[in-house]
Amino acid sequence: MTQQQEATEIGAEVVERISSSTGEPSWLKSFRLNALQYYLDLPDEQSNLYSKYALDIKFDLSSASRHLPSEPSAASMHEIAEGVDSKGPYYITTRSETIASKNVKDLETKGVIFCDFHEALEKHTSILKRIFEKKAIRPESDKYAALNSALFSTAWLVYVPSGVQLEQPLRIRSYLNSKEPSFSQTWILGEPECSISLQTESYGAPIEGFASELVEAYVREGANVHYSNIQNYSENTTVLENKKAICQKDSTINWALGYFGGRVTRARLESVFQGDGASSEDVEVVFGDESQKFDLVSDLSHVARHTKGRILANSVLKDRSTSIFKGMIRIGHEAKNANAYLAGHSILLSPEAKSDAIPGLEILTNDVKATHSASVAQIDDDQIFYMMTRGLPLDEAKKFIVLGFLEPGISRIDSEDLRDTMRDLVEAKWYGKKGLVKKHRKEVLFEEEAQDQSKSRRDIFEGHYKYR
Repeated sequence: MTQQQEATEIGAEVVERISSSTGEPSWLKSFRLNALQYYLDLPDEQSNLYSKYALDIKFDLSSASRHLPSEPSAASMHEIAEGVDSKGPYYITTRSETIASKNVKDLETKGVIFCDFHEALEKHTSILKRIFEKKAIRPESDKYAALNSALFSTAWLVYVPSGVQLEQPLRIRSYLNSKEPSFSQTWILGEPECSISLQTESYGAPIEGFASELVEAYVREGANVHYSNIQNYSENTTVLENKKAICQKDSTINWALGYFGGRVTRARLESVFQGDGASSEDVEVVFGDESQKFDLVSDLSHVARHTKGRILANSVLKDRSTSIFKGMIRIGHEAKNANAYLAGHSILLSPEAKSDAIPGLEILTNDVKATHSASVAQIDDDQIFYMMTRGLPLDEAKKFIVLGFLEPGISRIDSEDLRDTMRDLVEAKWYGKKGLVKKHRKEVLFEEEAQDQSKSRRDIFEGHYKYR
């Protein structure tokens, strides 16, 4: 089935059915119908820089037009819920239902909203309308963002009032347990001077699945938002992601992303600095094996003055897996004293593995600092020799070098539990293990590194040769 044939499976009647089933207002249905038309009309890639690198993405949307029952999960509820920190608020969900939650209502005393789409429509329509009137990710910006905007039926609203500092992170763990396509959105609204951390995990049963996810962060003056995600869908899943942050004066957005699962992963991320002094940090970790494909785009858009952006993407590729990292630093006419860094580095563990990096700059003013770098290489023989002289076998020596290469990104996650989860996933991928990963004892190798996060922050960015 070609993509054009797949597109014809989705018509206005499908959008009408979704909108009716959720009891949406007319303005939201109109937004969906408009988005559907953009999906049908737009090409896979709108940028001429990237069009020749577009992946051949195939998926079947025919089941989106029918109401199919969710298939039974291969994992038990206990396995899905294992390891979620019970101290903070969390949801645990499958494709179609919430199977557990805790401490969520406690947030209401602070004016914090942490709820699903159904509750947001019922109780917080005014906030939703505010989001959709000035949507960060517009349907016309990307074909697959438009598809998501037309068909999403799952969503999460996170709203933090002015000045509220959340001590415990909010968590969402989702498990894709159905062949029926999954379309979800997450909206984060951080009012002035607030602080919030949202930690998400995405897993899936060993089925031929499809997951489309859209995340938007609206970061007001002086707010601090930290978003982290571990993506470990099954190796038969097609994953399409779009993420974007709109940052106002003196605000900060931190992204910490781990890509491990999926047959094909297409991810787009952008941080836009609309206010003076806004900043972001985006660290991405990729580990591919077998025939996995990763297509990642991460951009920094500097609009205001004195803004600062950092992107680092580290990937490790085994077997016949491939990755392409594309990034752009855009500095506008008014963005004096912007400071930007963009880097993509890959380690290849097999002659059949392949990685490409395409960093770029668009600079329209003076008095700025912008740096980009990229590298693709095998593990350094001298490093292997050094590790083996310390008594490690060859395979173990390579594994610990890979762990060290990815650790700067892993250390950015502001949760010890999720950092350990990501390290366990790296080790599981190394040995070819699939599915949900059991918790292991923390490696001594990382204990000292975890004690000094500030030192790690300096090392992975200002340590670049042009900053010395």
